[in-house]
Amino acid sequence: MNEIELLGELRAGLPAAKPETRAAARAGLMARIGQTQRADAPDAGLPWWRRPRLQLMAAGVAVAALLVALPIGIFGGSGRVQPAIGQVLRDAAVVAAAQEPVAPGPGQFLFTRSRDAYLHSTAYSPYCRTHACDREHPWQATDEWSVLVPSERRTWISFGTRRGRVRTVSGKPRFVSADQRAGWVAAGSPPLPRAGQVEDSTLSGASILDASELPTDPATLRRMIEAREIHGVEGPPGEAETFTLIGDMLRQSYLPAAVRAAIYQLTAELPGVELLGEVDDPLGRPGTGIAYTDRRRGIRHELIFDPETSALLGEQESIVRSGAFGFKAPPGTPIGSAAYLESKVVDSVGAGAPAGAGGVDTSVGCYDRASLDANTTIVHGSDPIATCAKLWREGVVDTRLRRLEREGKIDERPERDSPHLVACAYEGSSIAQVFPAPGPAVCRRLGLVPLPPG
Repeated sequence: MNEIELLGELRAGLPAAKPETRAAARAGLMARIGQTQRADAPDAGLPWWRRPRLQLMAAGVAVAALLVALPIGIFGGSGRVQPAIGQVLRDAAVVAAAQEPVAPGPGQFLFTRSRDAYLHSTAYSPYCRTHACDREHPWQATDEWSVLVPSERRTWISFGTRRGRVRTVSGKPRFVSADQRAGWVAAGSPPLPRAGQVEDSTLSGASILDASELPTDPATLRRMIEAREIHGVEGPPGEAETFTLIGDMLRQSYLPAAVRAAIYQLTAELPGVELLGEVDDPLGRPGTGIAYTDRRRGIRHELIFDPETSALLGEQESIVRSGAFGFKAPPGTPIGSAAYLESKVVDSVGAGAPAGAGGVDTSVGCYDRASLDANTTIVHGSDPIATCAKLWREGVVDTRLRRLEREGKIDERPERDSPHLVACAYEGSSIAQVFPAPGPAVCRRLGLVPLPPG
């Protein structure tokens, strides 16, 4: 039995290869053959993959791969056959569908910790990614200087009030290239962010992607992303920006499992997305990398995820040609990165927080009687019972009762203290409704649920 017959027997019983499988294998074969051709060149001193005798062997291996039709594959730079990006991302979708989202409940915060490095300059700032800047050319550079500033960032966000805390510690700035440093010197060497500098501030009105209404059908979700129809998933048109927005979504650990799975599935169908295989994130942690190269701007954006958990480990951006982004630097020079270290639910904004950072100002309705039709005073406060009790003592809530007393329609009450109060809410709502009542049974009677203490 010769080698071809042996390969035929190996192939027997396996499902027929898909057209895209054959196309990928054929492209890999032609690429490998093209790499090994060198006409009229002597054998001596050539690398092994360029020698004529072994060139035929390399071609034979490629033919074998084509005949045996391994699961959808492409040839990596090392000559190994890697799973194609579609299968890798579909596998990630299966893993994502089994994960539990990390989402805070009432009175809790979503805590995240990351390390990043972004360019700071008058020519570019990550601020332009989410604010009113040049949306047509958010990456456009000028002849100004830029400096890469690393930092460690910690955030605490309450979903109910969109308030919380942001704490950033800057690292040592470094220039991406010599010409950028020269530009800084020419500008008079203005002060750079100081290593160890701490910025700690309250967060108000945080923009949180509302995933409750997002479709779980990959095709529908892809259409909405590409049409920029999802609030919070917005940006300029184009496939490069779509890839960036997908990274923004995958970063959110609170997304429902089915939505995360749909994101991975739709990414598998996007044109221009390439598989990097096993790569390290900005901190050296191993993961699976995918990338999109924006040829027009000369920028490559990589996403690195953990295939065991589907969690996004990090992101990296680099230039793909010298002169791109205004930098006279070799291709591959990084211009930004982020590594996501931790995401969990906590009950506070941590020690040393600035005043007001942990003040979860829940909307509170203080009712003057145990009825949804009663007079209501709407205020904000972190403790619904204490907030309404104060208003009762000040005579703000019971104005109707005071009027009836003055008119002699009811007996004057000897005390001005707060009655016993009960806090309720609609299922899933963050708005507290506080009634004068002896116990939580009033909540059920009104079609509400009792709010737990605190």
